Amino acid sequence: MFTVEGVEQKKVHVAVDPSAVTARPERIQGGFEEVMAFDLVAGKPDELLIRYGFGACDTVHGPRAYETDQLVVIDMDEEDSSSGKPCPAILKTATTTVTLTRPLGDRLVLDSGTGLPVLRGLNRR
Repeated sequence: MFTVEGVEQKKVHVAVDPSAVTARPERIQGGFEEVMAFDLVAGKPDELLIRYGFGACDTVHGPRAYETDQLVVIDMDEEDSSSGKPCPAILKTATTTVTLTRPLGDRLVLDSGTGLPVLRGLNRR
């Protein structure tokens, strides 16, 4: 934490040794990459309707769900389908359904690609 003269609020900056930070891995041609799930939207109690984003030239595979008593981990992969041709840097969005073995209830939903919780949309039942 530090202060700046003339600014009332303290500033916070995370100190990380540059050697601890690496570049994001590049996708291997023909390989898969995780799809980021944005949120859950309305669905049946034993289904997750997931809104997600993917690249304009990508093909999405999945979804899959791993369930425990406390959480549900959702997973989808994307594959570059551009065949090496130029592709616009456009994020497309779509929704898909994952059927659970039992109702979601209060279980936490995690995105397998980020490890972060998937937000429940405002119209979630």
